[in-house]
Amino acid sequence: MIERVINPGKRFHAAGFFTMRPFDLLAFLLAIAYGATLSQIPTELYKDFGNYLVYAEHSWPRLQGMLNQGVLTTLANEPVWLLINSIMGSFLEPETVVRTIIFVSGSVVAWLVLRSRPKHFVWLVIFLLFPTVLKNHVIHLRQGAAIAVFVWAWFSPNRVVRAILMASTPFIHASFFFILAVLWSASLMTSARLGPVIRIALFVSLGVALSLGLEWLASAVGARQAQTYEFSMADVSGLGFAFWCSVFALMFMQGRGFLRKYAFETGLIGFYLATYWLIEVTARIFESGLLLVLLAGLSLTGWRRLTYLSAVLAYGGLSWVVRVGQPAMGFGVG
Repeated sequence: MIERVINPGKRFHAAGFFTMRPFDLLAFLLAIAYGATLSQIPTELYKDFGNYLVYAEHSWPRLQGMLNQGVLTTLANEPVWLLINSIMGSFLEPETVVRTIIFVSGSVVAWLVLRSRPKHFVWLVIFLLFPTVLKNHVIHLRQGAAIAVFVWAWFSPNRVVRAILMASTPFIHASFFFILAVLWSASLMTSARLGPVIRIALFVSLGVALSLGLEWLASAVGARQAQTYEFSMADVSGLGFAFWCSVFALMFMQGRGFLRKYAFETGLIGFYLATYWLIEVTARIFESGLLLVLLAGLSLTGWRRLTYLSAVLAYGGLSWVVRVGQPAMGFGVG
């Protein structure tokens, strides 16, 4: 059923790497440059870099300690992420491990995104330079790694590979428990031929229900997020809410065909808007699917497309402007 939500027309074979056209070569070189540039961030300036050095050095003892607490606790605390760090840390220096993860994650995401819609190449580059996209490769490295695996799965032509990769993502970053829940729900609802209004209402209801029970669930399974987040009303400006409300309205006005084809992306926006004022963690969840939402907007037509692209450009530009004067453009330690 999930294949109905993931557009087959967007997939491509990795084998094409060996017979590159000029465009493919350009995309490949830019992707490598993207990952390589991000991987060279100065360790003393950027948030959480030190924490990831600890993961690179001590993930195996952490994994063993969680296994002693039980399978459920282990699965709730991103064991694949710990395993990746444990394996790499067994033969690489901690700093090399962290920089390699940044390089590979950033390059994979850039390569897949740049090849997804060649006609919109300039916009794809702009999307990759969004602060909310970049920060997952310079600050939230665990989430960036999970996004790379998810995007790889999304564009994979092989169902088995796609299923395995997608199933692994929540065990790299827990936000993908919710991303997969939205994806599965979208697939189920489109298969049941539910109308767009009913689908969105159900996504909103799902978001509110999870907001109310997420703190209890995180504590019950012993997830690290139980100590990291307050699961309370977020102190936010409302700018993101207004922007994504506008994008959602444009997508809704595009019609039933668009909403059915992009049931996951529109459902994710609905989920985000429903939880925006309720829990602070909702932005992290939404960011895990942000690139796919941005890509979906490129399929809008007419005045809706022009309005969407103008809004994206303005929102992205404003996101950079407000960072001027902050340490490392908002990514650094204050």
